Amino acid sequence: MELTAVAGVRLKATTPPTTPPTKVTAPRSTYDAQGSEDPVGGFGKLVRKDDQAPTGDKAVDAAHDNAKLVHDFYAEVLGRDSIDGKGMEMKSVVHYGDQYNNAYWDGEKMTYGDGDGELLGPLSGSLDVVGHEMTHGVTEHTAGLNYEGQSGALNESWSDVFGELIEQWSDNRAGFGTVDAAKAADWLIGEDVFTPKIKGDALRSMRAPGTAYDTKEWGKDDQPAHMKDYYKGSQDNYGVHINSGIPNKAAYEIGVKLGSEKLAKVWYDALTTSLGPDSDFSDAAAATIASAAKLYGAGEVPNAVADAWKGVGVVPATTAPKPAPAGTPSRSHQHGEAGDGIVPPWLATPGTFSK
Repeated sequence: MELTAVAGVRLKATTPPTTPPTKVTAPRSTYDAQGSEDPVGGFGKLVRKDDQAPTGDKAVDAAHDNAKLVHDFYAEVLGRDSIDGKGMEMKSVVHYGDQYNNAYWDGEKMTYGDGDGELLGPLSGSLDVVGHEMTHGVTEHTAGLNYEGQSGALNESWSDVFGELIEQWSDNRAGFGTVDAAKAADWLIGEDVFTPKIKGDALRSMRAPGTAYDTKEWGKDDQPAHMKDYYKGSQDNYGVHINSGIPNKAAYEIGVKLGSEKLAKVWYDALTTSLGPDSDFSDAAAATIASAAKLYGAGEVPNAVADAWKGVGVVPATTAPKPAPAGTPSRSHQHGEAGDGIVPPWLATPGTFSK
């Protein structure tokens, strides 16, 4: 394909970008909902603040400490200070509901259930889950991807991508960005919250969408990895958790070819400068190819991005997607309002949902 025709980008050799780290640390507050779905004040009891010592409650301390890791990734790798880029306080609520099998972002805070002990454990205990939810907040404050159809699948996918990249960075900061480290990563989402009683690897696999689990309780994962298997029904907000496997697979292929740091920078640039509320997969392809060219110049990086989208059957749009005007309200926060979370509905409540 002719990269010069994608989004009107002129390709030329450039120096690979460096992102100056920010030393600002946004405030953190973690609350205990004490098993309620309607906690006092919408949050519950404040149990840990900023750099206070651990409480001894594993769900509380995981949410609090993981929020800082997510903040530090965005600050040190991408130069962003917190969810809104302006030092927004990071608020987390744990022990939400009774055996609640999910976690979600609602436009103001991250909320984590404890799981039912059979299918899932406390969701704040998984760094990629925390990164996923906080990235929904980043998306709301940038592209504002609407939470339905292809824009919603991109919303879910971008959260999966950054949840996984944050985990990789936390596990291996010195090696983060190398191709070897990316190839060695598991590229699984939510694997740490599965209980030993369930035979399954994770909520989703980015390496091989459709292979994350195969259980009596949940059935078999059938997330598509290519447009030929695209889900066209109306369930799941028109497939936001289902079809996210397609851009997830594209992101994985880029990561193992270029390294996860380049993937992070390209995906972040596209999210914050090019994508808008109604962007679809073709727009995302065009935006990420253009971002790769802008950041790294002609050659290996934009070519690898283009090849990855081609590999999942997505044809880039011929014009750049229109980003959201400053101040445009986003419907992306419906992720929480609709009761959806990182765990899709057919997994969160087995037997109540059919695709």
